[in-house]
Amino acid sequence: MATNESSDPSIYGRSFADVYDDWYATSFETDAAVAALVQLSGAGPVLELGVGTGRLALPIARTGLRVVGLDASQEMLDKLERLDPTRSVVPVLGDMANMEHSLRSADLTDRFSLVFCAFNTMLNLESFDALAQCFQGSRNFLLPDGRIVVEAFVPIDESMIPEQSLSPARVESDAAVFIETTYDRSTSRLHGRHIEVQPGVVRVRPWSVLICGPEQLDAAARTAGLGLLQRQSDWNGSSFTNESATHISIYAPTA
Repeated sequence: MATNESSDPSIYGRSFADVYDDWYATSFETDAAVAALVQLSGAGPVLELGVGTGRLALPIARTGLRVVGLDASQEMLDKLERLDPTRSVVPVLGDMANMEHSLRSADLTDRFSLVFCAFNTMLNLESFDALAQCFQGSRNFLLPDGRIVVEAFVPIDESMIPEQSLSPARVESDAAVFIETTYDRSTSRLHGRHIEVQPGVVRVRPWSVLICGPEQLDAAARTAGLGLLQRQSDWNGSSFTNESATHISIYAPTA
């Protein structure tokens, strides 16, 4: 079964950069997300945490906004660069739990009208302390009337998360992918591996995610002087309910 990976913010990007766009091409509400984020961004500039290959950053930049994309994985940024030959997105290699160091090392002094982190990426952080540090760093680089937006899943009750599991994710004619997980209740962290089996080749792609609900995100945001403005269940603005599986949470400075 899966074993706990040492803390390394670049693990996910290194594991999935080569397949991310293909595997998850139909998993996103990209057009609706871009429209919502552009509306929230005002005149910019915009910072995306966990920019990846630029699924959101590139179309946002095409609207004329200045976009900075932070990612811990050089592999993801290399793929972004290939997709963005004109450098419409400013790539920054760094850890979003240590944002000041990351942006200063890139000689950036922007203050942002919008900082956003999509599709569970913020939950790749290693701990609740790192989550609070990420909110604080985002707050420090936010314009006074700026917004911070987080998209994440709503976890099931912790008691229902198995300590270990193995299940098929996809089976095709030339490959099969299985997901193996181990849940560490002491840290609220789910460690997993995608195991890709092809003829003569087995590829293991490790990942981990913090099991963190909306209320815990709100608490981390409050430590950084941020308050929840709005919560919806998707990028189309659907109401958030007890049955919602995902949430889009919008935060603003409280003072």
